[in-house]
Amino acid sequence: MFIQKIHVGPLQVCCYIVIDNDSAGAMIIDPGAEARTIIDFLKNQCLVPELIVITHGHGDHIGANAELKEAFPGIQICVHEDDQDMLPYPAKNLSILAAFYGGTTVRSPLADRLLKDGDTIAIGRCTFEIIHTPGHTPGGICLYGKNRENGIPPVLFSGDSLFKESIGRTDFPGCSQERLVRSIRERLFILDERTIVYPGHGPSTTIAEEKRNNPFVTEVTFHG
Repeated sequence: MFIQKIHVGPLQVCCYIVIDNDSAGAMIIDPGAEARTIIDFLKNQCLVPELIVITHGHGDHIGANAELKEAFPGIQICVHEDDQDMLPYPAKNLSILAAFYGGTTVRSPLADRLLKDGDTIAIGRCTFEIIHTPGHTPGGICLYGKNRENGIPPVLFSGDSLFKESIGRTDFPGCSQERLVRSIRERLFILDERTIVYPGHGPSTTIAEEKRNNPFVTEVTFHG
């Protein structure tokens, strides 16, 4: 497995292209913008794009879906069932807010596959478990992959659920800080501490680092 990170759009979303070395199959995670850059990379590397996986339905993570679907008609758009209605509607995916500041609204094609907690998706021999981590959005997910090679740490694509020493915003409609912190504590912090975390924005980290250093999770206590 090879992972290519491309920063896209004004918010510098981390779009990841996961490549199966044996089949040249590719999975694109969160293609938020700059479709031509992503398409050129796929074509220049002679890759076969099979899946677009959306970690959550905000506009900055789905902006290139339509152009990718047009360039590669067989590609499947995958999103958690609780965020499916965000894809085609700018008011729901919040891209309508960007339009007020000179940005563009986003209308993604509908999902080809709806995901739920515990599902698995695969690209070649690379298999990932879907972990539902609501809080930043109702249908926020992470993708957890246990590498089959001995000694190689697992990987987690965490979207906007977990960042290096931070978490996703919880001041948008449908957000909940309590749900997000619980998701991180109960679903992510139980993973192998060696797990490399690839977030939706910013640098990578590890589960061990975040358990020690993330103040948004370690210092917040809820009652009741």
